[in-house]
Amino acid sequence: MKDRLFAALNAITPLSKETMADVDACLAAAHYPAHTILVREGQVSDRMFFILKGALRAYYIHQDKEYTDWFMFEHMFACSLSAFFGAVPSPQCIETLEATDVLIFTRQHLDDLCRKHHDMSVLNGRILSHSLVTLQTGFIDQRFKTAPERKYIASYLGVSQETLSRIRAKM
Repeated sequence: MKDRLFAALNAITPLSKETMADVDACLAAAHYPAHTILVREGQVSDRMFFILKGALRAYYIHQDKEYTDWFMFEHMFACSLSAFFGAVPSPQCIETLEATDVLIFTRQHLDDLCRKHHDMSVLNGRILSHSLVTLQTGFIDQRFKTAPERKYIASYLGVSQETLSRIRAKM
């Protein structure tokens, strides 16, 4: 179970046995049924999830309508970036799409591990860098994709292509 987490972490950067033992001591396993809200909009969430089995989605609520932002699947990490790393209220919700098994660690655990282990600090920096690159790629895709690609994006976001065009025109 935890082997997959450690394989994912070591694929990003090698961790010492001591670091892995300390990470292991911080982990909590949890099972959530489908449609469980893990992070609520407005909540300061200090939890990061590693998905062992199942799927999650992150979404925003605007004018009583849900807009899916991204999906997370097995062997991926999930958290509200602004809430977890910025300690501010989450602008989004994260929910399970199906019965989901996760490993959880908290921001406090991450901070303690980074202070104690240099390799964990390097890992944290690489995860943050990857997150920023992913966000920037998403912004670029939304602004510069061709019409067929935008149709896909509109569908993904749950809006019509015309609404997406109006949104883009206002930017």
